[in-house]
Amino acid sequence: MSEKNNELAIFEQIRSDLVVKDGSEFTVPMAKVFGHGTIAKQESFGGRSLQQNAELVDAAVNNTKDLQNIWNRSHSQWMWKHINLSYHSAEKNMRQIAAEVSRKKSALNEAKWNQIKSEIKLRKLEEKLDSGEDLDYWTEVETKVKIAQTQESMAEGTLYIEGAMKDILSLNDIYEQLKKKLNNFNEEDLEANESKAHLKRSLVQSIRDVRQSGSITKGEQEYLEQVGVNPTKVQNIIREYVKEEAASERWDNKGLIEFVSSLTNQLIDVAKVDQVRMEMMGFDSEYTKGISYDTKIGQLGHTEEE
Repeated sequence: MSEKNNELAIFEQIRSDLVVKDGSEFTVPMAKVFGHGTIAKQESFGGRSLQQNAELVDAAVNNTKDLQNIWNRSHSQWMWKHINLSYHSAEKNMRQIAAEVSRKKSALNEAKWNQIKSEIKLRKLEEKLDSGEDLDYWTEVETKVKIAQTQESMAEGTLYIEGAMKDILSLNDIYEQLKKKLNNFNEEDLEANESKAHLKRSLVQSIRDVRQSGSITKGEQEYLEQVGVNPTKVQNIIREYVKEEAASERWDNKGLIEFVSSLTNQLIDVAKVDQVRMEMMGFDSEYTKGISYDTKIGQLGHTEEE
């Protein structure tokens, strides 16, 4: 009989002790579960029982829980700016911001509806307990276990919700900063700048190829050709740049940014390589108007709150 009572000890504790009203801080300690029942005295690692190790884990989780308040997001603000938004094109960085915010918004929307469903589930379970209905023992136990599980799940979910919120707020701040460089634009403006945006990306990647092997790889040659550029000529120019870069006494990469921008302007604005390619391929080099979002966005000094 004592063995049976030991197996049911966790049920009894949830039934009497573990259901709390403040779901924001709710948790069922590991030791409350793994420290009771048929596996409680099982031999575990470190010469300790499973219950003892569970108690150590509870203490470790509690000791490090504040770390989760910092590292619960995808990227730091530094990483957003230096790593994820590292295109040489402001337009491409704007596009990346849009994509990242869209993903975070979808995650928050899913969390939002899951929260609503959990609230409904929790209220229904609580009403079941408070109804005055004479519940049998196991129905009461199962109901309280479901309440405990729902409360803990909601508390855990808040951590990830806050992480996604941080990311969106960081991206919004970066968006406001980037508007100083690119503002008052619409989809047609972006279409008109696509050649430069893609050429800048290809040039940067080609420079890395030349630094590494002295030649532009096959993939980047194709990318340059798709924009309309002669890869061999560009390769020769890049080789000269790389020599100058190696001899430079500067530690920053300002020279790289200026070189890519200058060469891009020369190839697109002067040589008009993209237009030549389109004419040779039988396409109109201009984008078709009237099928794009033409309202100007990214206004300086304008926020949604205003």
